Amino acid sequence: MSNWTGVTCTPWVDLQIISPAMRNASLGNGDANQSSSNTSSLDSCFQPRLSRTILAVALVDILLSVATVAGNLLVVFAVIRNRQLRNVTSVFILGLAASDLLVGLNVPYYVAFYFNFRSLSCHRTSCLLRYWFTMYASGCSMLCLVGVAVDRYIAILHPLSYHRVVRTRYASLYVLVVWISMGIVSSLPLVGVGERFDPSNECDLYYAHTKEYALAAVASVVLLTFAVTTILYSIIFKVALRQKKAVVALDWNHKIRQETKTARMMALVMGVNFLGFLPYFTVITMRYLDGVNQEEIGYYKPFAVCFYFGKSAINPIIYGWKNKEFRQTFRRIASFNRGIR
Repeated sequence: MSNWTGVTCTPWVDLQIISPAMRNASLGNGDANQSSSNTSSLDSCFQPRLSRTILAVALVDILLSVATVAGNLLVVFAVIRNRQLRNVTSVFILGLAASDLLVGLNVPYYVAFYFNFRSLSCHRTSCLLRYWFTMYASGCSMLCLVGVAVDRYIAILHPLSYHRVVRTRYASLYVLVVWISMGIVSSLPLVGVGERFDPSNECDLYYAHTKEYALAAVASVVLLTFAVTTILYSIIFKVALRQKKAVVALDWNHKIRQETKTARMMALVMGVNFLGFLPYFTVITMRYLDGVNQEEIGYYKPFAVCFYFGKSAINPIIYGWKNKEFRQTFRRIASFNRGIR
């Protein structure tokens, strides 16, 4: 049926004569209906309430973003410039640094949802991308920690077989598989799997994803990483202590000491990552419990997110503090930059 209501069209009528005003009016009705539909859709969209607390949290998050990006870029440059750092463990460290770098780059986009930007919070894709970055980076960093733990386990418990079993290309392949697999898992909501986006609700993991997907994608990775790394590091330090006592009169092997130092450093990184992720993980889990006040839990979530972002900024500090090669390379890079200026 024609949209030109009230106008009778015949083959003999010149459209150029009758169409401009009438066509605009008729099309205007359609545009008005579409505009009305868009307006009602935007009116039903959730609008965040801005407060001084949220502004303070957002400022802290941005500062953490700058520190995270700068620190992890420094880690990447250090490994590239210092050949002493180019080993199997550094492959996993680079994987961690890349994950943390992605977290830092995502912070401004994540924080933007605290503000009244309808172009972000009212649209499905932009909302889902907010948690795509978070889940992708978290999964990659966690699974890289598993790789580090396995690497340290073989280095200390099977030192004679280490260079035969653990090679750079194997570690690189593991990191590549981790990044690809987590990319697939975190992208499932974008194609409709585990997604329940509703513009009338807050753009939050609890509202944007189904319970099954959120717990399977987040909780499973965290719990798997925690279980595997805790078991492996417990065995590592138990065996290292026994070896140290056994050869105390023989000037304990330098190689074993170095491997144990690296294990301690990476165990510290693992601990910081879990402590930083724990508040965020707790908030996510509590939201799915029956009888929980969602508004009250939602109030504490921005603070938990600060801890999550903060862990990515601390890792480079740990490398510089616990590893002599990283520390010296960081100083050389800093002095080189000062020389350029």
